[in-house]
Amino acid sequence: MTPEPVSPGDRIAIVSPASVIDPGLVRGAVSTLDSLGYEPVVMPHALGRNGSFSGTADERFRDLADALTDTSVRAILCSRGGYGAVHLLERLEPLVARSACNPKWLIGFSDISALHALWYRHGIPSLHASMARQFATGPDDRPMQTLIAMMQGSPFTLGWTNNTDIPNRPGTVTATLTGGNLAVLDALVSTPYDTLKPGNILFIEDIAEPVYKIERMLYRLILSGVLERIAGLVVGRFTEYRPDPNHSSMEAMIRETVDRYSFPVAFDAPIGHIGPDNMPVMHGATVTMTVTENHCVLR
Repeated sequence: MTPEPVSPGDRIAIVSPASVIDPGLVRGAVSTLDSLGYEPVVMPHALGRNGSFSGTADERFRDLADALTDTSVRAILCSRGGYGAVHLLERLEPLVARSACNPKWLIGFSDISALHALWYRHGIPSLHASMARQFATGPDDRPMQTLIAMMQGSPFTLGWTNNTDIPNRPGTVTATLTGGNLAVLDALVSTPYDTLKPGNILFIEDIAEPVYKIERMLYRLILSGVLERIAGLVVGRFTEYRPDPNHSSMEAMIRETVDRYSFPVAFDAPIGHIGPDNMPVMHGATVTMTVTENHCVLR
């Protein structure tokens, strides 16, 4: 069930389910949400610190649990990723299951891919999108305007041109869109939170992973029989890596690795760790993917 639109005056909880966040970024996000007419609610441990985490697992769970069970909260904005959301999945499971009849928007990306997987397990679409750092810059750039419009109920559409040297593989398919940070998705394979389902359109992105590690993750999907059964592949941005002796780029490796299949493949999607250019997509939604040699549209 798709969450209801978030309207001005609604409450949006800010949580930190993973790594510690710069309080200034949260204050900036609060200011932006205020300016848009929302009522931001910074949860008690969102600005905390426990080692590299924003709080203990209990504290992080409690913030998310309270946001989920508070009927006045209409959306949950994650302050940042990092690492740590996986600690919370089992304990959040019954709460998310109970919320499925009146679900809330979940907003975030990177390590938050683990929470998107939990929402998807219970049939709830969510927003793979920028977090506090981007909110703190204000509401006026295209990704933020698109995200706010999607929160308010506008249809999801994303189109882009492939500017890499690797051509897309054309095709058109309609299916459920799932994915996110590939390292997180890889860690959830063969668990109840595995989103790599046959027949889905898969989107992937990552940061600071060597080419060979991404190739190894893809080979897990090949050897398990998953990759041959997906409906399409959207390749987001892979950042902060260097070409290796075997491949000129991450995109070249991915194209070579999936060359044995016939599903459409779109490269250079504006999704991932790309600062203010990270565009929102609706995780768990049914979309039509239309790919030409150098262009793609999801709608």
